[in-house]
Amino acid sequence: MSETSIPVNSWTEWGQLELVCVGSTQGMCYPDYDYVAPHNEVLDECMRNYVTSFVGPRPAHRIQMAQQQLENLSNILQGESVQVKNVQEMDQDINLLLERKRTFLQTDANEKDGKVLQKQRVEVCRSPADGKRFDHCIQTPFFQSHFQLGMSCPRDMLITLGNTIVEAPTACHTRYFEASYYRDMIYPLYTKDKRVKWLSPPKPTCSKTMFDDPEIWEKTSMTAFKNTFALNGYKTSLNEKEIAFDAADLIRMGKDVFFKKSVSTNYKGVDWLRRTFGGDGPEGLRFHVMHFPTSPDLHLDSTLIPLRPPTAGSEGLVLINQNRPPLTNELQIFLNNDWKPIWCPLPVINKASPVANCSPNLNMNFLSLNERSCIIEECELPLYHFLDDLGFDVITCPLRVLNEFGGGIHCVTWDIRRNDSCKDYFPNQDYDEECNRDMSNAFDRPPYQDNVPNPINLPKVSTYATQKIQTKN
Repeated sequence: MSETSIPVNSWTEWGQLELVCVGSTQGMCYPDYDYVAPHNEVLDECMRNYVTSFVGPRPAHRIQMAQQQLENLSNILQGESVQVKNVQEMDQDINLLLERKRTFLQTDANEKDGKVLQKQRVEVCRSPADGKRFDHCIQTPFFQSHFQLGMSCPRDMLITLGNTIVEAPTACHTRYFEASYYRDMIYPLYTKDKRVKWLSPPKPTCSKTMFDDPEIWEKTSMTAFKNTFALNGYKTSLNEKEIAFDAADLIRMGKDVFFKKSVSTNYKGVDWLRRTFGGDGPEGLRFHVMHFPTSPDLHLDSTLIPLRPPTAGSEGLVLINQNRPPLTNELQIFLNNDWKPIWCPLPVINKASPVANCSPNLNMNFLSLNERSCIIEECELPLYHFLDDLGFDVITCPLRVLNEFGGGIHCVTWDIRRNDSCKDYFPNQDYDEECNRDMSNAFDRPPYQDNVPNPINLPKVSTYATQKIQTKN
């Protein structure tokens, strides 16, 4: 970082990464029942005959395995020369032999099977989990919790919007204090440069009054809930009484930020963001709500990921989860501004550990180092070849154990500083009209009742070739 650079700066998901926080699984627990989502739902059908949920401290050996994967990710980020080789290794959690593209820090020019890549060194700091406890009772006037999640996924609770660090007003009472645990890390950044800003929205109560049906996950599964999500007007149990969103519900693309309506977000959340960061100035941001008819799941970073922006000679690329297609009219802003939406290949396998806290869709939860390079999970060979064919330098790391701790590579990394700016990549839009849409009846009917398009329904990707999404006019 030069002497004139600001220590906190990130406007996009693809600017050259310079400083990143990597999570920690130290002391993590299986959290209490949460009103937002079924975090402790048993996914394995056989196991469900004996156990309905799991709460309490996690096994020490699983924490250690996850920590080793996070340490390896940190080392790869800090390296300058890496080599990607083909390996085969048994995944003991699912008892399958998986082919992998494994990244090594030591390069061997004589290794015919390996691909050597040069990258810029990234400065890494770690989630400050030392001395923190997540296995004791915390209590506010509104709730009591005996087991909290932990600090594996900083990007869920923290986001950098330009020169501003934002603590997410999460509705999860099991993560209520999580962002505040990072303050020992944030204060030095805030103190170092007066241009750095630090905001926390009004903290929600996380009480039962925030939810129309606090016991919903005792009555239904997330899979069953998905089937009626769009038909019920994208209604979730989370209501509009208080501001709520997670940081991972936001994806930054310069002047425009995209916001997913899900079980963890509400419209009051995007309203606060618009009031706080909006404006006509050069660094005023525009926030766009997106609805995914088959996906009420938490977080946007396994649903829509930008790869690189448009340039004078090529279209921008935005990756779409083919299991979670967006509404066609909300995708139009990309098509109107020279962005090419492309389907992400399906996950290499749908199996996960019996206590996985994430879906297989984490295959597209990856981290961009710049607009030419990214880090993905090493087992995801279809995605590796797909991105390689598009001209990306694809670096890999093993991170499947982290699936049971709450996330993939994008989740466990909070990008604090990138070399980018507040550039307008979406000049062709009617933002005032979008902001003036009446969302007050969205819980009773689908949004935009006068013009509801059919959701995109294209064939599944069967090859690595890019496919442009065709929408109805």
